[in-house]
Amino acid sequence: MKIAVRILPALALTGALVGLILVFVPIDRVRQAFRAFDPVWLAPLVVCYALTFLFRAARFRAFGIPLSFPSMLGVVSIHLLAVRVAPLRSGEVALPVIVKRLTGTPLTHGFAAIALSHLSDLAALALATLAALVAAPDVRAAIGPVWTTLVGAGLAAVVAGYFLVPALAGRSASWLARRLRAARPASADRLDGSARTLEDVRAVARRAAGPAALWTALQWVAAVGSFWAAAESVGIDLGLARIVLGSGAAVLAGVVPISGVGSFGAFEGAWAAGFVLVGAPSGAAVASALVMSASTFAFTGLAAGACMLVRLAGRKTRGGAATKR
Repeated sequence: MKIAVRILPALALTGALVGLILVFVPIDRVRQAFRAFDPVWLAPLVVCYALTFLFRAARFRAFGIPLSFPSMLGVVSIHLLAVRVAPLRSGEVALPVIVKRLTGTPLTHGFAAIALSHLSDLAALALATLAALVAAPDVRAAIGPVWTTLVGAGLAAVVAGYFLVPALAGRSASWLARRLRAARPASADRLDGSARTLEDVRAVARRAAGPAALWTALQWVAAVGSFWAAAESVGIDLGLARIVLGSGAAVLAGVVPISGVGSFGAFEGAWAAGFVLVGAPSGAAVASALVMSASTFAFTGLAAGACMLVRLAGRKTRGGAATKR
């Protein structure tokens, strides 16, 4: 029953998206767009997407995750696959759990690192969107000054949140610990431990602000490269600014706590809608969404599978060496 409750929203979202595509985008237009598909663009798409894994791993290390870079890269690959396949984005717990098992790092630290990463991504998205709006004045005029101002306010909010979230969460944990001290001392002790961990995370977040900004910027440059390649693969040639604006809707949809089957859902629907809004033909917009989704999902699965095989081989090697001794 619990499994069904988790899977049904994902199935419903996937079904709804397929229904919307069939209703609003004639399937012949999508087929026509795929006839123009150029597989040459898959190489830069995958290479740019692979680079985002490297920069994510470097950023998590900057946030104080005590793993070597190769190990962190493996954990990031498995984490991203779990996020894409697990319902209700429950795969987010994969990274804190794996890091705790490998290093003993408290779960609180792992979750805080994920929160800081998401805040960094949102700040980069807001900044990229503002830059794209400056470069595309006709789009800026179409959405109006109110929405442009809201994007700027969103940038300021997420930057402030980056520095305030660990501190506010730590204070909340301390407050709850005091309230529960008499009735539930064990729970209060755990909350006190979480508060101390969050205080350490706050210090790390401030100290790592510069490196985190650098790795986030590099990650987003690589991500935009993959977006651009996906669009070009089906003949969408709108210029860099519109590519950023069109894909921004899909990236923002990544915060939706419900994902479709195999991640097919919010990302793809928002991608197609975003590209249509910036001037792409509807058939090509849907086709590019499918190219981006399928390519990155396949790469993520292969990367995570390779990391798990390497990990398993390492365990067997160490086990054989221990037996010989």
